Amino acid sequence: MTAGRAGEATIGVVIPLYNGARHIAETLRSVLGQTHSALQVIVLDDGSSDKGADIVRTGFPDPRLSLVQKANEGIARTRNTGLALLGTDVEFVVFMDHDDLVAPDLYERLLGLLERRADAVGAYAIADWIDVASAPIGAGEFARFMRERQAVRGGRVVPLAPDEDATLPELFLENHLYPPSGILLRREAVDAIGGFDPRYRVADDWDALVRLSRRGPLVPLDEILVGYRRHGANASGNTALNVRESRAVWSRTYFSSDNSAADRRALRAAWRGMQRHKFRAKSAAAGRELRAGRPLNACRGQLDALAHLALVRPLRRWGR
Repeated sequence: MTAGRAGEATIGVVIPLYNGARHIAETLRSVLGQTHSALQVIVLDDGSSDKGADIVRTGFPDPRLSLVQKANEGIARTRNTGLALLGTDVEFVVFMDHDDLVAPDLYERLLGLLERRADAVGAYAIADWIDVASAPIGAGEFARFMRERQAVRGGRVVPLAPDEDATLPELFLENHLYPPSGILLRREAVDAIGGFDPRYRVADDWDALVRLSRRGPLVPLDEILVGYRRHGANASGNTALNVRESRAVWSRTYFSSDNSAADRRALRAAWRGMQRHKFRAKSAAAGRELRAGRPLNACRGQLDALAHLALVRPLRRWGR
């Protein structure tokens, strides 16, 4: 059921749950307590070994909430399963992490942005870190990261204003739009791209945003309205996996047959502009090492800088 006030558009909320018993109740309270009441919330237990599914089943008699239990398939396939289960009346969707929190008016305000921007595929708010006890941590560090977006313009890397849309060339280079808990998407756009790519373990949401941005921009709401849970179990903390999957996103995006001629030009300019930017930054760092009397470090740094000039496009093998 998606009972809400008359005239409200229905928002689907898909919540993959994997060993999240510690936080799922608090997460659901923040979702079900939204000022926008027309919701279809689906929790998908992805083969958990804890009592998270029992907490959902017994603690939340809300008719807008349903629980699905299934064998473990990973985050991307679980999100796709939830997407397929949403009712035909669902016009917008949020892919919520099982341990994040959202402000009570988040959905209402993001929906208001999208209702004024027919060209946009989604809207997002700023998140900041919270700890296991839901207390703020990091002194605003993650919120600053989300706001420090960059783009290549005129061959140079420049900062973007907080109210500027997120578009394909920017999202291709680096994703500052996460967690997905704070992003409201048009359901028809997510359906059109085929949902999430299960080849990814941690970058499926970034890859989906890149593919969505071929269809339109994402509109920012420059306020902290999402609590992004930070703890030792975060999959995004795996550095080697992040590097490998970042390279896959770059390669698959750059060489995709879905790119228009304009997309190809924009991606080429963005990639080459960013590599030149990294060359200049690393060359300057190598110069500082040399002046400090560390010639070996300077040599290594300059070789690293030169590698960026040689990398005129992502390597195809990164995407295999």
